[in-house]
This record gives sequence, structure tokens and C-alpha cells, in this order.
Amino acid sequence: MEGMLLRTSCVLLGTIATLVAGSTGRQAMRDEMKRRPDEPWPRGQGHVLLAVPGSDEDSKAYHEPGAGFSPAFGSFGVSIQVEDENGRRIAAGDTVPIGEVRQRLVWKNAKDVPGIFTRTKQFQATWSRARRSGWNLATKATVGNLAIVIRSPGPAGGALTNLHWNGKSLVINDYWRVTPNPLPNEIILDEEDGTNRVVVRRERETWKIAEGVEGLASESSWRRALFRFGDTAGLQIEAPSTPASSLKFQRINPALDIQLPEAQFMECLDAQVAHLMMGLVRNETRPGDPNNYPLNWLRDGAMTLVALARAGQLDVARQLCVPFIEHDFFGGFGSEADGPGLAAWALTEVAALLRDPRFDQQIWPAVERKMGLIDEMLHATGPILKPWYGPLVPGKAESMRPELVCDSAAEGLITGKMDGQRPVLYVNAVSYAGLQGAVDLARRLKQPAKAELWATESRALRTAWNKALTLERHGNERNFICGLHPTWVVNDPRHYFEPLLEHWRLVHDRNDQYKERPRWTYFNVAEANQWLVLGEIDRTWSILQWFWANQASPGLFTWWEGTGEENSFRRWERVRGWMDPPNVTPHYWTAAEMLLLQLAMLAYVDESGPEPVLVVGAGVRSEWLEGTLKAGRLPTKLGVVSWEWDTKSMHVRIPGFKGDVRLGPPFPEDTKLRIN
Repeated sequence: MEGMLLRTSCVLLGTIATLVAGSTGRQAMRDEMKRRPDEPWPRGQGHVLLAVPGSDEDSKAYHEPGAGFSPAFGSFGVSIQVEDENGRRIAAGDTVPIGEVRQRLVWKNAKDVPGIFTRTKQFQATWSRARRSGWNLATKATVGNLAIVIRSPGPAGGALTNLHWNGKSLVINDYWRVTPNPLPNEIILDEEDGTNRVVVRRERETWKIAEGVEGLASESSWRRALFRFGDTAGLQIEAPSTPASSLKFQRINPALDIQLPEAQFMECLDAQVAHLMMGLVRNETRPGDPNNYPLNWLRDGAMTLVALARAGQLDVARQLCVPFIEHDFFGGFGSEADGPGLAAWALTEVAALLRDPRFDQQIWPAVERKMGLIDEMLHATGPILKPWYGPLVPGKAESMRPELVCDSAAEGLITGKMDGQRPVLYVNAVSYAGLQGAVDLARRLKQPAKAELWATESRALRTAWNKALTLERHGNERNFICGLHPTWVVNDPRHYFEPLLEHWRLVHDRNDQYKERPRWTYFNVAEANQWLVLGEIDRTWSILQWFWANQASPGLFTWWEGTGEENSFRRWERVRGWMDPPNVTPHYWTAAEMLLLQLAMLAYVDESGPEPVLVVGAGVRSEWLEGTLKAGRLPTKLGVVSWEWDTKSMHVRIPGFKGDVRLGPPFPEDTKLRIN
């Protein structure tokens, strides 16, 4: 608690200092950029988080292409520069063309936060989590000498009012401690405009103040420190205390055993789990960047906790379920009609994977309560108003009537609100999925009356949904993300093909490329899952490969939402960085959909018929079949699945399962299938 208070107080002090300087953090930086346009300012593009899962928003570190780094929200910036022998700048990481930046996640072990390795023509660098807390930088120049700049602007920078060099470390704002390794040849402390300069040079093992005084502090908030090295350099950044995360986890990468020939497939899958984990705040999910979305949001969170559970993060998913158990409506738009169904689906999906009777009992009252809400909406004769939990998006949600859940039911369907719209098919599809999950839970808990009641209601809802599928008035883009995955509400998958194909032609050109850059990327990835279930593997891979080629941060497999600061809470206006956001990134609903898609390509449960069928290898590429393949420890509702392909036959292991297993379309019809 003491560490959290100290950290919060320092962020507040930095914000106050910026305000004293004349404006908010963002506006102060805009003014300074106009005054000094030739400086290499932070990129403001493709930032990602590096963070301990469950840590608070202020503790998240930010990284931008070119190895620009801020160790916490509203802290300071670290940038890498390369200089010639006369100290003239050759290149700066912040301004290296993004097409020349190569990045990848690097892993020490399963439990540690991954690092980020960056390579440009001028240098390479790795940012990584220190053993206990803080961050390490290791960098090497390929031309010239290295200079590392500590300054106010950065990916998530803040006011710097006090710098002090103590002979070993640079102390920043009396809070952060930055220790270079090796010791630099020269240190320059000054204002960002070059005034009020202090130069400290190293002579053997002693330091000599060549100009100015040893400390630098004034009313200005634009302090800067420049460390000059040879061709190798490193930093360790520490804070006096770091708030502990309340989230319990054993690992950050997926607990799976997968061997495939496509490196990008594996890198992408690992990255989705890591990004989802690092974006968690306590036991809450975030739709995207936690400082753009400082709130738990039910819709995006439901996808996140199911995706993590299917990736083997069952203990984490169990903890994330708590808000879904305690609350029925939460999110930035207030009470929305898809909430009860999505929450019940997510809770029962996690329960089916956990196979823990105690968890079944824990979620039962919440699921029963949410079924009551679905029943109320299905029989509504007028508007239904419900309270919600948590904050609303400033200046936007009020116009949506946040207390309004739905209007009168019509034609056996809920006329519910979602995203300020009335996407009838989407709302009813997820309500159907919630009902189906509740039926399974009731049967496990020996509640036959409830199971029969909800099964009857789900059958009627499914009939009404499929009747409405052909109506033009239900032509909302959300209809194409829910019919098969994740709800299985479509009676006959073939009936879903034509509407999907019509939508495909609407948004794709003749070469199957997007006519316009997608705004709501989670819709596009969810659509790929519909094509997977329909056996249209080429369309699935077309979407997957397009996203790989158009990452928000190259090589780190992150995605985006919108075309600006969607649903902003204006927290980024307080800091010096992320000046003109092109979108919200990372986005975790998209990451969850990507993870669910990749896992389904390996194994999924087809729930379109009266009995579930395990489908193995539906997304495997035909050229992969020339070599051996392996996918192990995949949690599904039918059990933990492991399979191996030996170029001629498929071996599937799923303990205790006695149902049907089907191979995906890429496998030859005469493939030998062996099931243990």
C-alpha cells in the first residue's frame, strides 16, 4: 500500500508540475514540438504494454517501435540515438522509418514478462523486466557510438523537474533511479532546448564536472540527461517500491504443447496470451490499452477470459470470473442487452473447462440470475431499465440512455441495446449461448426443472433467430461474428454461408483484400472463425495473413480499434506521449478473437448438432501434412485434447471422451484416425 501511495503521489506531482508549466501534458508537448520541430520526438505509433499481469494502470510500461520506452504511465521517456565520433546524431530510434524496424517478443521463461528485441540498421536493443522489479535495457550500435537520452517526452512520459547524478545513478524526480552499465564516458544534464547545461566527464574512476553544477532542478519541467557510451550500453531503471499484483498466475505464455512448421502462427499465438495477460488490471479485463479504457467492460472481458481459459490459463480465468459473478451489467455504455447472455456463456465455458464442482456451485446463483434477466427481456412489453456498475465513457454514454437495456420484445426476439444500436441477431445469439451454457450447468448440478425451462426457451429463441436471419432489416455487421462462433445458434451452417458471402463481397475486393482498413478489427477476426467452421479455410487464412501483414506494432502481433481515441477517458492528455493516436492499441477483444481463432484451427467443439463433435486440425494447411505435426494440452469442453500427425495417420488423445471425432478439411478422406 505504501508503495502504491508513493507511486501515485509521484504521478500526481508530475501532473501538477506540468500544469504549473502552463498546460496539460499533451498540450505542453504540442507547444514544445512547435518550438523545436527538428527534435526527434516520440513516434506516437504502435505502442505496446510491458507489465506484470494484474498491475494497476499507472504501473504499465509502454514501448514504441525503435525501442522508445517509458517505465510507467506518466513517468519519462528513454530514447536511443547513434552519434558519430564528433557527437553529431546519425540516427534516433524514434525517427527510424517504421518499415526499417524489426521487433519480436523474447522470453526468459514462462513466468517472466517477455522482453522486446528491436533491430534497426544502426543499432539493436532489448528491453526486459528486471529480476525483482524495474526494467533493463541492453543495446549495441552497428555504426558509430551510442547515446541514451532520458527526457520528459516518451511513449508515456511526464514532467521532469529534478535530475541528480550521484556518481553511479541518475535520480529522477527524487523517485526513479537509472543506473547505466557500463558507466558512460560523458553525461550531459540540461534543458531540452540545450540551456542550463551541466557536463560531467569520467576520468578513469572519478568524475569531473566540466560545466555547471552536479544537480539540475528548476521551475521548468523539461529536464534531460544524455549518456554517451561506446558501441555498447545498458540501463537499469528502478523505483523505490512497486505495488504488488493481486492476480495469481503461474505463467504468461500459453500452457500448450504445439509444434507446427509456420513460425508466425506460433509467435502470434504466444503473443496474444502475453498481451492479454499484461493488459489485466487486478482481476479485471480491459477492452484495450488500460489507460484509454480504465474500466472493466463485460463484452470484451467475456471473450478475454474464455480465450485465456482455452489457452490453458484456467486459474487466471477463474479469478477474472469474479466481476461477472458479482455484477450483471458493467462497461462504458452502461446496461446493455448482450450482457446477461455473454456473462453466462463465459462463466459456463470456464466452468466446463475447469470441471470443478465447487466452481459450478460458485457461479450457479449468478447464472440463475442472468437467466432471469434474459427471460425478462424475451417477454418485455415495454422498455426495461437496469442499473449498471462502474464508470461510463465521458461525454458519450449519456446520449445512449445507459439505464436502458431493451425495448419491447418482437417476433420472439429481444430488441436489445448494444453499442448504442439494436443489433437484434447479435444480442439474441449471445443470449442463446448463455441459455445453452446454463442448461449444461443445471444438468451437472442436478437441477432438471431449470434445465428443461432454459432448454425450452433456448429452442424457441433459436427458431426465432433463424427465421429472422433472412430479413434485410437485421443486416448489421455484428450478425457475421456470432452465428457459429461462439454461439452455435444457426440451425444449418449452410444457411449462414450466403449472408456471410454477401458480407465478404461487400468489404473485400476481387483479390480478397479489404477495400478499406478495418476499424473494428475484432469483427473481422471473429468472421474468420465463421469461415473456419464452414470449412472455407482459404478465407480464414486470408484474414489471418492480412492481419499478420498489417500489425499495429510490427512483429509484436498487436491490433487496433477505430480511427482515433475511441471511448477515451482522457487520461492520455495528462502525459507527454501518444500525441495524436491513430487508434486504440493494443486491443484485447481483437487479441482474444485472434487467440480463439488460432486455437479453433487446432481443435474445436462443433455444437451445431444434437451431440457435440470434436473437430481436429480444421485450420491446418495442406502443405503442412508433408511433415509431422503436434498440438497438445488443448482444453475443450469435451476434455483436454492432444493430437499428433505422422504424415499418414492422426492420433488423438482425449481422456474419458467417447463421442465423435472429425478431421478438418485439409486431411485426406482415407486418413487413418486413431483415438485414445
